[in-house]
Amino acid sequence: MLLFCTCFIASAQTSRIDDLLAQLKTTDPDTLQIKVLRKLSAAYTSVDPIKKYHYANQYLRLAEKNNIDSNIANAYLDMGIAHAVRSNLDSGLYYFRRGQEKSKAVNYLSGMARSYVNIGFILDRQDKKRESVRNYEESLKLYRQLNHKRGINQCIMNLGSIYFDLKEYKTADIYFRQVLENVRETPNDQVGLANALFSLGNSNRKIGDPKIALDYFKQSLAIREKLGDINGIALSNWGVGLVLNDSGKHAEALKHLEVALKNNQQIKNIYQQAIVLMSISEVYLDLKDYKKAEAYAQSAMAKAKESDSQGLVAQSLEYLIKVERAQKKFSEALQHQSDYIAISDSLKENETKREVILNDLARVNTDNKNLEKHNEKISAKIVDYSYAIVIISALLIILIILLILYYQKNTGYKTANELLKQQRQQTAEVNEELVALNEELKTQMEIVSAQNIELEKLNKIKNKFFSIVSHDLRGPIHSLKALFGMYRSGILNEEELTDMLQRLEDTVYTTASFLDNLLEWSKSQLEGIVIHPAEVNLKDVIDHNIKLMDSQIRAKNLFVANQTSNHDIVFADLNMVHVVIRNLLSNAVKFCDPACQITFSSQNLDGKIKCSICDTGKGISDSDLENLFNLTHHSQTGTSGEKGHHIGLILCRDMILQNNGTLEVESKVGVGTTFHITLPCSDTTKHYNFPTFQLNDI
Repeated sequence: MLLFCTCFIASAQTSRIDDLLAQLKTTDPDTLQIKVLRKLSAAYTSVDPIKKYHYANQYLRLAEKNNIDSNIANAYLDMGIAHAVRSNLDSGLYYFRRGQEKSKAVNYLSGMARSYVNIGFILDRQDKKRESVRNYEESLKLYRQLNHKRGINQCIMNLGSIYFDLKEYKTADIYFRQVLENVRETPNDQVGLANALFSLGNSNRKIGDPKIALDYFKQSLAIREKLGDINGIALSNWGVGLVLNDSGKHAEALKHLEVALKNNQQIKNIYQQAIVLMSISEVYLDLKDYKKAEAYAQSAMAKAKESDSQGLVAQSLEYLIKVERAQKKFSEALQHQSDYIAISDSLKENETKREVILNDLARVNTDNKNLEKHNEKISAKIVDYSYAIVIISALLIILIILLILYYQKNTGYKTANELLKQQRQQTAEVNEELVALNEELKTQMEIVSAQNIELEKLNKIKNKFFSIVSHDLRGPIHSLKALFGMYRSGILNEEELTDMLQRLEDTVYTTASFLDNLLEWSKSQLEGIVIHPAEVNLKDVIDHNIKLMDSQIRAKNLFVANQTSNHDIVFADLNMVHVVIRNLLSNAVKFCDPACQITFSSQNLDGKIKCSICDTGKGISDSDLENLFNLTHHSQTGTSGEKGHHIGLILCRDMILQNNGTLEVESKVGVGTTFHITLPCSDTTKHYNFPTFQLNDI
């Protein structure tokens, strides 16, 4: 966010340059000319940096002629901004340091604060984030000392931008929201409001709220177009373009990005030109126009090198590598990957992030200690006031007692009546308290009653669960026991024994599956499921589980079709997806008649994959559907007498929810049943690393 600090942030956007030029007269006193020239320099900040430098240089000469130290410092700072906005970082730093030296020499606090924040900006552009943070914090101290609200907001914004660059997006969002709350207390600061909205658009886009981000960007764009802020218009159009591209609206995104590029070229903002060129390259990469994507990526890297920012060069290399990989230019991509690693290692981003956070925490602790000292002083004053109140109260009580004694002899009846009124009032107050206590007691009883009802429900569910487990485990064990007894007694011949063993084998397989599901469900309830999300090919998972159940499918002569696509890649835990698909396929096989059909199909719905498992079995009644995912439901046997274990569906729903998905069911008795699984795609989030700065159970 290239938003520069001046003493006239709002007026710089709203002043009419023609009117200011008309006011500029060489015959006027020098002090009046300096005032007009400063406004002209500020007005040209986001319009024409070269003219900004020209007018700053003019009022510098007049200030030196008249020995006005504060204006000399401001002139140097404005000349530095004119260079910085064009990415002439060394020249900008030179003038900022000149302005800082002059401000310190005359103890000009406002100039010192401006110089610190602007030097911090330059250092951040040069990838010296630790030094940058120290300068921002020095500026923040001075602005707080001056109670300069816009300066305070600017420093908070820049600290948030540091966190944004370090990919701590939630922390950055907290800083940006604090700025927005502060700005709304000063309605005239439209520039500050636009900056805060733009920053929140960036943080919300990275956090994953594209609709909110787009709304913030459009609000900031409307304000900046009204103010005629060319630099701000470029930034807001860039933000809108990013969100539109994320949403797949590539043509609209290009329109906004081209406006951003044109405006940055107009004000010669090399740094932001590189960023916009990267964004355009990304759009063409999504459109699979690799030649244009590579051309824009090459242009972005050239601009990044010209800006003298290693961090920006690293970002441009990332985009170029993506384009080359898409074109299968692996040798070029490998070379650029080596360059990228070398630059990233030199930046030491993790070490920088740790030190920045520690420094910022130290600043917050210092602020807290200062607040504690301030609170102690207030507490001391309160104690003094309390002593005074106690003394005055004691004197008043003594006076009241004397008055009562004086009037007691002459107004005995009146005093008695007053005492009676007081007693009645106290009685009324006691009654009111009793009524309030009674109401509170009733409320507590209602709460306890509701809790008892809930506990009874939970106890019933627990009993139901143990009943299911004991029943489903006892049956196979008793069957095995009976088989052994019959075998030892010689009742069974070899043919009958073989038939019994085959049936028992099916029962054991079913019980083993039940125990697996029971174990997974127990882990989810007692220890919590540990999610290991990864890219999962849904078609491969379905094919694998169809092969596992091939014997059961063939035994019932079922037709199973996998109509999903190899492009259906979801982002979820692989083992959990296997468990869910296996359980749902097992249920479909269990409740299908011979020669029925089971079909797997998929559909891409706005960044998510919807997988449907449809069977032509006997279906589920409406009453069973209502309790299908809780333990109050009674499991049924399959069409060939297979034993059902209801815990499997509960486990499936829990696992799908843990993977940010949904599990829904549709069924009609006599027609069949369809389960719908919805999971997030693996490519729903795109990663951009653009700087955001303002200069100045389940």
